[in-house]
Amino acid sequence: MNSIEITQKLKQKARELGFELCGATAAVPPGNYSSFLGWLQKGYAGEMNYLERRKEERGNPQSLLPGAKSVFCVGLSYNPQPQHYPLLENHPVSCYAWGRDYHEVLGEKLEALAGYLCGELVPGARAKAYVDTGPVLERSYAAAAGLGWTGKNTLLLNKTFGSFLFLGEILTDVELGPDEPVEDLCKTCTACLDACPTGALEEPGLLNAVKCISYLTLEHRSALPPGSALHGYLAGCDLCQTACPYNTHAPAGREAAFQPRPEVLALTREKASQMSEADFKAFTKDSALERIKYPMWVRNTGARVDSQNE
Repeated sequence: MNSIEITQKLKQKARELGFELCGATAAVPPGNYSSFLGWLQKGYAGEMNYLERRKEERGNPQSLLPGAKSVFCVGLSYNPQPQHYPLLENHPVSCYAWGRDYHEVLGEKLEALAGYLCGELVPGARAKAYVDTGPVLERSYAAAAGLGWTGKNTLLLNKTFGSFLFLGEILTDVELGPDEPVEDLCKTCTACLDACPTGALEEPGLLNAVKCISYLTLEHRSALPPGSALHGYLAGCDLCQTACPYNTHAPAGREAAFQPRPEVLALTREKASQMSEADFKAFTKDSALERIKYPMWVRNTGARVDSQNE
């Protein structure tokens, strides 16, 4: 098979595994790498020191898989069902964590996809899969592979499926047929920037994480900066995505593992503030919320609440 035929079969397998989006691009330094370095230098990463520690790897896919020729990118929607959509503006937990931990869900699918590539399509080929935690500028590669464009809120945005998307990548030494990037359709819209209550989106495509509710609730390990307001959120934030017109018309995600657990749907700030550490561990088990430690949860429940999600 030639590279185009291999890529077509790999895409077919990806769709069989449930991925709504997939595409390939060359394993070269990501297009926004210099911008990423500038963002780090401004201090906009806050306490996310891991970004600084492995910044060289993020600019060099060969350091992750020597001999890499291609990056195969996938997207899996977690867009809520219509009956749950009204919760997005007032639920204390971002919908990315309503169901099973996406690292595990995507990880299992990507391992199956990589196994298919190296075991059946190109026996003996090498591949390495990543879901969020690896030193890969995933949104840059996904945009290069045609899965969507980078929206003004810095998230990958797809015309059909919106931005409630989990992304994953497979680096491989197999040469795949590359896809073409798609047009940026944000145009003059500023809905996401206008919706951010903390001004974290300082300009289109520039996120100051130090001001971002998602960062403050999930990544900021020390005491919250004086005057911080989490606007009702305890873990993550959906406001800039909820405001996006492309999400308004996007179909609900099909992955059953991301359907909200009943105990999540029933959560309130009051219930959250009354959780013991044992309660918290039981509540977060097998979810993406396990990355939050109990002291952070307690800290978040006691943070100031401003009007947006009060």
